[in-house]
Amino acid sequence: MSNPYCKTKMPPGKRQTRLRFGVWLVCVWLLGCSAFVSPTHATDLQTDPQTDPQTETTVAPSVPTSPTAQPPWVEPFVVYIQDAIAQKHIPGLALALVSREQTLLVQGFGLRNVAAQEPVTPDTLFHIGSTHKSITAMLIAALVDDGVMAWDAPVASITDKFALSDPEATKTVTIRHLLSMRGGIPKSAEDTLADNVTPQDVFTAVAQAQLLGMPGQQYAYSNLSSAISGYLGVLAAGGSFDNLYAGYADLLQKEILTPIGMEKATIYASVAQSNPNHSLSYTIAADGTPVLTPSIDEDGDALAPSGSLKASAAEMALYVRTQLARGVAPNGIRVISETNLVEMWKPYLEDYAMGWERTTYQGMEILSHSGAYDNFVSVIGFLPDEDAGFVILINSEKAGDELVEDVPKALADILRRYRTRSVYLPLLNR
Repeated sequence: MSNPYCKTKMPPGKRQTRLRFGVWLVCVWLLGCSAFVSPTHATDLQTDPQTDPQTETTVAPSVPTSPTAQPPWVEPFVVYIQDAIAQKHIPGLALALVSREQTLLVQGFGLRNVAAQEPVTPDTLFHIGSTHKSITAMLIAALVDDGVMAWDAPVASITDKFALSDPEATKTVTIRHLLSMRGGIPKSAEDTLADNVTPQDVFTAVAQAQLLGMPGQQYAYSNLSSAISGYLGVLAAGGSFDNLYAGYADLLQKEILTPIGMEKATIYASVAQSNPNHSLSYTIAADGTPVLTPSIDEDGDALAPSGSLKASAAEMALYVRTQLARGVAPNGIRVISETNLVEMWKPYLEDYAMGWERTTYQGMEILSHSGAYDNFVSVIGFLPDEDAGFVILINSEKAGDELVEDVPKALADILRRYRTRSVYLPLLNR
C-alpha cells in the first residue's frame, strides 16, 4: 500500500528505508530536546505499560503485585535493592513502593531472626528511628486543624513548664521553629540527659541548654526539639504534664495511627517485642556474617516523639500514601487538611522542613528522612510530582547505612530513566 502522504510512489524497500530514517531523525530531535521536557509533560506522554511491550516489566512470582500493572520503574528498583542486600550483607530488609492510589509492592528480604531462620515479611515490625519525626509533625498538623495549636504562636503560651535559656527566645519560639530544627537548641544538649530520664527531664534539658542563636536564625538537628514538640502537643490537647509519654502514645494513636490504619505500629518496646513478627537487629562481622545485638529499646523512652515508633513496611506504606494523597489515608479518611500537610513540606534552613528533608535532584523534588536506632536503620520518602514513594526498613545499621543514604537519589535516577524511555521507545519501534 502506498503512503497516502507521498505524491509519488516508491519501491517498497526504499519507501520503508526512508520512513525509518525519517522516524529516526524525529527521535533524535526529540531526544535532543528531552532536557526541556518537564516532569508533568513527560508523565502526560507516557504510554500505557499494560499495552506497550517496550515498557512492560516481568515481575518475579515472589513479588506481590497489585491488581493493575506496575509502573516500569518498580522492577529495576527492586533489582537495585537486591544487589545492595547481597553486596552489603544486609540480614533483613522490608521494602514498600507506593503511588497515591495503591501500594505497588511490599516485600520482605532476608531474615528477621537469623538463628531461627525466620524471614522478613511485609508485616515485620522494625524500629523506624527518626523517620518518626514527620509523623510527630503530622500529629501537630492535626492539632492545628483542630484549633488547639498554631504553627506560629509562641509555644510558651501552651504551658508554663516550657522555657529556653534566653527569656526573649522563650517568648518568640514557635512549634514551627522546633519542628524545623530552628529553635536554637544545640544537638549537644541531648548529651546532658542521664540514664533513666523522663519526658519531664527533656523540658529541663531544653531550658538549660545554651542557645546557638535566637529562634529562626540557625539550623541544628535536635532530637530534643522534636521530642518536646510532641509533648507540647499533648499539653495543648489537654494532657497531663505528669503523664507525657502515655499521653503522647494515646494522642498519636487517636490522631494518626488509627485513622491511617496502622494497627500494629507502637512506641512501646514491650508491645513490639511481644509481637512474634518483630525483627531483631544485628551488626556485621568482618566476614559478613550477622551478629545479634542486644536491644536498648525500652518503654518510657523520653525522646519518644523524635523516633520511637516500631512499624512494618506495609503500614508505613499507608503513611507515605497519605502524604502523597495530601492528607487523605488509603481508607478514605482525611487525617489532616491539605493546607497543613503542605506546611509540613516547606523547607527552611539546610533544606529541612518539619520532619522532612526536602531537596531537588535532577529537577525532581524529594521529601525524605532517614532514621537509625537500636542497630536498625531506615529511610522513607516520596517524590510528589512523580507520584512515587518508598519505605525501606533494615535490621542492621552497619550494613544498611550507605543504602539508606543513597536510596532517594537512586530512585529519582530510575524514575527519570524510565520516564524518558516510556516517551521515546514507542517511536523508535514503529
